[in-house]
Amino acid sequence: MSITITGTGSYIPKGIEKNEDFYSHNFLNADGSTINHPNEVIIEKFKAITGIQERRYIKSELLNSDIASYAAEKAIADAKIDKETIDYIIVAHNYGDVKHNSDQSDTVPSIASRVKHLLQIKNPKCVGYDLLFGCPGWIEGVIQANAFIKSGIAKRCLVIGSETLSRVIDKHDRDSMIYSDGAGAVIVEQTTQDGGIIAHESATFALDEAHFIYFGETNHPVN
Repeated sequence: MSITITGTGSYIPKGIEKNEDFYSHNFLNADGSTINHPNEVIIEKFKAITGIQERRYIKSELLNSDIASYAAEKAIADAKIDKETIDYIIVAHNYGDVKHNSDQSDTVPSIASRVKHLLQIKNPKCVGYDLLFGCPGWIEGVIQANAFIKSGIAKRCLVIGSETLSRVIDKHDRDSMIYSDGAGAVIVEQTTQDGGIIAHESATFALDEAHFIYFGETNHPVN
């Protein structure tokens, strides 16, 4: 017996923002001062450092919970399971649902509860909760699913990583070009297959990195 991923799904937005789409942006330093380089130079340097040429953004009418449910639907179909047999829905994210042109994060009820609703799962014993764990949140979700199944608490879990970072970036920050939107989902369960999750390790470097991710003010002094 082993604990393995039996189904996968993803949602990749169709909306593409290319590097040249940022030529007209008013990029500023963190203190609001002007960057003494034209945007073309800034963007070429950005591309040389990151290799990023384009990124994907969701449509204005969609939310993070929507794209998380789309990825989940595909994972459930790929695993060929009955969605009512899922014991846990674990959604890893950092910023919840943020509507288009809003700076308000909405996290209650949980994104996992909203995904369960969108999937129309009726079983009340299917428990949904959110995991805020920074960039490796999805991995930590899989670790928790593995622990649930090993302990006998669960037999089958749906783990989703989903984010709409285009809704929380500062358009005046050149680092905003790094971020994009998307969702990925997996079904984790006990099977008779070989392999599976062999080992894992988690860590939290809070002494130096506790404030790497935060809700902050725009670089623009007026906004």
